[in-house]
Amino acid sequence: MKVWFLSLLVAGAASAQAEPDAGVDTPVAAPADAVQPAPAPTEAASPVLVPASVHDVADLDLDTLLDTPVVSASKREQRSSQAPVSVSSTSAEELEGTGLISLCDALQYVPGVDCRRGPMRKAAISLRGLGSNFLSNRVLLLTDGRPETDPWTGIFYPDETTPPANLKRVEIIRGPGSSVYGSNAFSGVINVLTRDPEDLIAQGNQVGAEGRLFGGADGTLRAQVTAAGKTGDLSGLVNYSGYRTDGPQLLNDPDRKVVDTQEWASVNQVTGKLKWKYVTANAGYTGSAIGRPGGLEFTTVGNCGRCHATPNDSEAVQNFTADVRADVPVTDGVKVFGDAYVLIKRRDVVLRNDVTREPQEFIGKRRRVGGEVHAQVTQAMWNAIGGVDLKVDDVNNTNIFSELSPSDLRQTVLGVFADGEVRPMDKLRVSAGLRYDHVIIPDIVWRKPSSELSPRAAVIFSPLKDASVRASYGHSFRAPSLAELAINQQMYAATLLGNPDLKAERLDAFELAADYHPEDKGLRLTGTVFFNFAKNLINPVFLGGSTSQFQNIGTANVYGAELEAEAKLPKNVGSVTAGYRVLDTHATGTDALSTGRLDYAPAHRVSLHAHFTYQDMLFADFYGLFLSGRQDAGLLVDDAGNATSHAKLPGYVVAGARLGLRPLEHVTASVSVMNLFNTRYEETLGFPAPSTRVFAELKLAY
Repeated sequence: MKVWFLSLLVAGAASAQAEPDAGVDTPVAAPADAVQPAPAPTEAASPVLVPASVHDVADLDLDTLLDTPVVSASKREQRSSQAPVSVSSTSAEELEGTGLISLCDALQYVPGVDCRRGPMRKAAISLRGLGSNFLSNRVLLLTDGRPETDPWTGIFYPDETTPPANLKRVEIIRGPGSSVYGSNAFSGVINVLTRDPEDLIAQGNQVGAEGRLFGGADGTLRAQVTAAGKTGDLSGLVNYSGYRTDGPQLLNDPDRKVVDTQEWASVNQVTGKLKWKYVTANAGYTGSAIGRPGGLEFTTVGNCGRCHATPNDSEAVQNFTADVRADVPVTDGVKVFGDAYVLIKRRDVVLRNDVTREPQEFIGKRRRVGGEVHAQVTQAMWNAIGGVDLKVDDVNNTNIFSELSPSDLRQTVLGVFADGEVRPMDKLRVSAGLRYDHVIIPDIVWRKPSSELSPRAAVIFSPLKDASVRASYGHSFRAPSLAELAINQQMYAATLLGNPDLKAERLDAFELAADYHPEDKGLRLTGTVFFNFAKNLINPVFLGGSTSQFQNIGTANVYGAELEAEAKLPKNVGSVTAGYRVLDTHATGTDALSTGRLDYAPAHRVSLHAHFTYQDMLFADFYGLFLSGRQDAGLLVDDAGNATSHAKLPGYVVAGARLGLRPLEHVTASVSVMNLFNTRYEETLGFPAPSTRVFAELKLAY
């Protein structure tokens, strides 16, 4: 009889074990604080000011929202329907309706975004079926335009280690982003934008403040306090967020009387922002301690070795980030932007050694420094942007090949980019961009270093005032992470090896899209057909025993379509947003048991968000998600321990809801229910989703 087993080949969810120190419709923005020049006369709209009396972005009429200019993937102001790539944006208010325990909880309801959790508290985010590889490092995470991906693994932590505090909105590029952002923007970009002081200070006031208290199931409690003030040209903001939870017991085993107590977390975060004329400074510190749930005790193939419930494994992470940026308008049509940033990270992980049965500590340190300078020129019929950026990553880690030293673990990336748009006529826009990345890694770490050219081109035609059609092409790449090149990780009686002969992953993507927004109808319809062709995909290959190695093992062709609809309900009492995506993936050589499908790329995905209001006092949100059956990276193993095929997980429907009350102008109380219908399903093989949970929040604003 076949038995289900959880292999560390589970894409993304197993990412922690590969760590050596395991130890809207708006495009992704350039730096959030950028001072933008006025649009050229042919641009669609000027910035729309949100009235101070509006509590919720969802309360605005759709025409107002769609006329708000945004900074697209090309770092220029434009309406989303005129952006050269597929983009979407979700406001903090929309995300909060999900309960927003973590960014992953909220993003799973965003059209086109897949987020799944697994053992070791890691989450894998996938866009159009290509983002969720073993380390889940094919999607780039930015915070206010600053890269947040881990310098060692290239992944990011969308749950407890990067709490969504002081959130303003999340902007997402679905498709290649390397022409602007370089490596890691392989299949998309997620930019988390935080609030400015002006977002809290009502018109005519000098100060503003907000306090939130959130709590409920599993001993969860979160407190947030934000205060802002201004005097003359100087304004500032400070935010504190504290979070603790016992977490759901996802891996209990009643037969063996094993209780999973490893879902606990304690996180504290302090951030601050200062703005003076054209200069903005940000700084933040996050300290977190979390338990690390493993899996049931069994023998499997691949990297997991002997996974087990981990009653004492834990992880502590400290992150410090800071940046200073200036966005200076030189003339009416010219502005210059400069930014310098630093990221310092320490990870301290305690794992049980599966041989000695004693705790074993892994410590890793990372440091990133970087900066960018660019200039933008805007004229009546064209605009262009060009610049250069530099990023230097240093890693101090001991779980590497014996011939390497920590001083070898350095990556320097120099990027030069240019992007422009010309409007030969009112109804036609032609856009193109090109980026060159020079990646420098010591030869002893990467024997086949390569520089990359990432072009992009798009044509946008608007036959009607309220309709547009776009055809676009983009090229992306992802250089191997330092971990994939140099890791020599032994964990839970398993070994994972790097490969200095890896080649960069590459992607060519084509899109055809149509956008229809009938004027004054409160309706928007968008349809996109896309074709992605990827090669040199990097994943672990099982070598025998319990040893695996990263290798370039395959190619993939992904064909799909996305349909989205936004509608404002009559009399402005609410709105409905729905999305549908269909995927057809064809993969070759991805592993010995390949079925010709990519892991975790469901053929069908349907998402729904409905928001209702009543007399500005009562409001309600409903979220729904359907995923069809999908292939998991976990393997079926027969009684002799031989892998026979990939696991296939059944489809599921999950929903969430929020009901809220505003008894006073600045007081909001709400109750959120996650997994409303108590759906039983596995996000990854062997890792169940939490059951129904209820939370309450009180928000006070001044």
